[in-house]
Amino acid sequence: MPLPVSKKEKVQAIIEILDELYPEVPIPLDHKDPYTLLVAVLLSAQCTDERVNQITPKLFAKADNPYDMVKMSIDEIKRYLAPF
Repeated sequence: MPLPVSKKEKVQAIIEILDELYPEVPIPLDHKDPYTLLVAVLLSAQCTDERVNQITPKLFAKADNPYDMVKMSIDEIKRYLAPF
C-alpha cells in the first residue's frame, strides 16, 4: 500500500486501519436512537456509564425525545437525575 500524501488520503488510511482493528466498537451506554445516546453521553461526562444506565430508563420513560423533554421543567428533570 503506498503511503498517503494528502490530508484526505491520510484520514482515509487511518479510518481503514481503525476499521480493521476495531470493526465493532461497543457503546456502553443504553440508548435506542441518536437522541437518547446524546443525552446519555452528556450525562456520562458527569459520572460513570454504569450510573447513567441506571438513571436514564426512568428519564426516557418520561421523555425519550426532544419534544417531550422540552415539556419538562428543569426541576422535574433534576428529580430524575437526583441519584447522581
